[in-house]
Amino acid sequence: MTARSAPAKSAAKAAATPSRTPPVPTQHLAELSWRVMEQAGEDVLVSRDELLAKTHATESQFTRLKGYVRDYLTMEKGKAFLSYRGGYLITVDPAKIAENLTWRLRRIDTELRRLLSGWINPLGEDVRNYEVLAMYQEDIGHMLRVSERMRKASAAMPTPVKGKGKSRRRVAASRS
Repeated sequence: MTARSAPAKSAAKAAATPSRTPPVPTQHLAELSWRVMEQAGEDVLVSRDELLAKTHATESQFTRLKGYVRDYLTMEKGKAFLSYRGGYLITVDPAKIAENLTWRLRRIDTELRRLLSGWINPLGEDVRNYEVLAMYQEDIGHMLRVSERMRKASAAMPTPVKGKGKSRRRVAASRS
């Protein structure tokens, strides 16, 4: 029987292929992106491209880090993290938070309506034969009624205005 040369080939092949960069934990990238936004200043838009460039995050890492920021860092830092008018920012401004919430709730409302109109309601009377679909139809209808009530109530409220606390001024960037 002849000796196998496979281990030598696989070792040579492994040496020839470049090694992958080890993955960077989401928490680390989220904290890096938070620092980038803090350095830019509160209520200052930071573009997605700038965050990607400064954190060296991939597209999927960026998606995960946004979730980590919203789930953990915002509570820890006491500031909201918003996707706002084409960029990202950290803020405690109630007007910006309310505007962003209104926009996000409108998107949720649209998605709920599409679930009903595209998936459940086309079955017509047959929905009654499937207990889980009937439950979804009823519960989604309830969510839409609550959403409508919230929309009407928020439309009747004045736009939030920042209180007369400490006045914050953005530090001008040095021009060197």
